[in-house]
Amino acid sequence: MKMSKLLLVSLTTAGVMALAGQASAFAPVWPTDGDAADGADPVGSVVLWHAGASASTASVQTAVVSAYCDAAQAVDILEDARTVGKPAFWTVACIGKSTLPATLAGKKILWNKRDEGGSGVGVGPLALSTPIGFMKPSTGAGNNCPAVSSTRLITGTTITANIWNCTNFTYSLTPPVAASYGLNDADPAADAVARVPDIGTSDIEPDKFTSTFSFNVPKADFNLDGVINAADTLATYDATGLTKDSLAALTFGIPVNILMYQDLQREQFPTGHPLFSDCNPAGATYGTIASSASNANAEKCMPSLTGNEIRSVYMKGGAIRSSTDLQYETPFGSAAFTTLAATLNGATDNTIQICRRVNGSGTQAQFNAIMLGYPCDATFDGAIDSLQPEAAGPLATFVTENEGSGDVEKCLNDFNNGTNTTGQNSALRKRWAVGIQSMEKNAPSGAGAYTNAYRFIKVDGFAPTLANVHAGDYYDVAAQSLQYKTGAPAVTVDAYSSLKPEFQNPLNLPDLNKLQAFGTAGWMALPSATNTPDAVLNLARPVSWYRRVSFSGAGNTCALPSMFKKTGGSAATVGPQNWSSNGGADSNCYTP
Repeated sequence: MKMSKLLLVSLTTAGVMALAGQASAFAPVWPTDGDAADGADPVGSVVLWHAGASASTASVQTAVVSAYCDAAQAVDILEDARTVGKPAFWTVACIGKSTLPATLAGKKILWNKRDEGGSGVGVGPLALSTPIGFMKPSTGAGNNCPAVSSTRLITGTTITANIWNCTNFTYSLTPPVAASYGLNDADPAADAVARVPDIGTSDIEPDKFTSTFSFNVPKADFNLDGVINAADTLATYDATGLTKDSLAALTFGIPVNILMYQDLQREQFPTGHPLFSDCNPAGATYGTIASSASNANAEKCMPSLTGNEIRSVYMKGGAIRSSTDLQYETPFGSAAFTTLAATLNGATDNTIQICRRVNGSGTQAQFNAIMLGYPCDATFDGAIDSLQPEAAGPLATFVTENEGSGDVEKCLNDFNNGTNTTGQNSALRKRWAVGIQSMEKNAPSGAGAYTNAYRFIKVDGFAPTLANVHAGDYYDVAAQSLQYKTGAPAVTVDAYSSLKPEFQNPLNLPDLNKLQAFGTAGWMALPSATNTPDAVLNLARPVSWYRRVSFSGAGNTCALPSMFKKTGGSAATVGPQNWSSNGGADSNCYTP
């Protein structure tokens, strides 16, 4: 449904065929189940287009199923399978619950999400009513999504969804040309469509992604031609025409590949350290890094970098570009320091690879604000005087810019394993690599196995757990925003209003949180007069004590975290301390 003309991107020659036998809600087939060029939905159907944050995409997918889908009927989830398990586009197809507003109840709902490009894609195109590329949600032989490949139990529901791997979605193999736009919108020989987003999500407030702040303006392949170029440049825009609401706060972390993780463990838990046996890869009780049950992945054994050190890696012109820019004490307590060489433990060189996100990514934008101070006025003189993130370029080949969170995972994996799934590691290097991710990423399976070759580290000695966020000890936390263009049709407003409680009500958040090896991580409700925080963290109702707000109380990621003033008194946690100190060389806090 749209208020502006819709366009088709013609990309493949796949035909539309009927579904062959899988049980499903309605196994959408294009163009029968798609919306028309004038924005009209088929009778009895609602087609929604949602763009923005990839950091929260697993949670959003769960929330969409929980909020809209009738549990008594089958649910289909269609996922971009260019890299299986790391979709940049996905669709939920189901029958609307009877309890939904009349615009949605009992209807065929086709909820289409674009992660690629991140948060800014859920702001700029929405504000400008600009069509952008989405995966065409079409199932059956010859279409994007040929067959059901697996099933998935949706957390917090009784729904087991059919998962369709959309292996025929290969938009970049046949780049569209200008003439592709304006074709009949019912053309079945396309695997992508261009739509104006109905709804957007961003990892921080949308006004941080406007034309005023160049490092946060989305840099994305809007038309899905396989390249980012001038055709993907947005006109000047602001966020004043958007209706927006803050959702819950999502915790972010610093992921490092296993090469770097284990080297840092070797240096922070050296010979003679009380935790050497458990936490050094050479220790007798270390276990295996592949298992979440091992000491290797325990909170007490997580290596730590300070915020200042992290900043010095990521910032433009930063001083830490190599493992040899770091030193460590050995043996423990000797006050003798040795330069660190990554090449001693399997790396092909000592360079640190930065697996950052593209401009316009919310994951990158929250890091820019919280760690680099961009676009914040640190001296309150009306000017932006902050650090800038390092960017990829001929003189910065150690930087890889990634459109989605899944691309960051591929980058970290590539430089750990000497592979080239990103196309950015043609020399098949193995080197330390650091990224930025939300804490819903890379949680171990129920069997304790990991699918990626990276782990999260501590920041200033604290793990990115909800317990540490609640205590005010971990601060890389950002309030997500949901938005639509003011004046949208009633069905869009109803869909928006039905999704908000999934993230604003703290009782819904446990279904979205992840059990990492080092503790529960992910979402916390923002504190308010109705969502009051508990003195002791309640994982069944996680509400934060701390928030980032301006003096007026408006959400602002540039603001320093401050405690919510609760009627009857607040409850700041100031002890006990659980610290191990490596001769003053590092600090490591953990819960025994």
